[in-house]
Amino acid sequence: MSYKVNGHEITVNFPVDSISVNKSSIAFTDSLGKNKQTFAKRTDALQFMKWLLSSNK
Repeated sequence: MSYKVNGHEITVNFPVDSISVNKSSIAFTDSLGKNKQTFAKRTDALQFMKWLLSSNK
């Protein structure tokens, strides 16, 4: 699945095993390995984290 924010597309290969949040960065481990995304705003990072959690069922 992919997530779009500010014209950028983030591809996530579910299932996600772990998620770590640090200010405006989200690190997660999906089926292909570790990934880190840094966002311009903390609110964008939190929206992405919510999407990861809701889509990971």
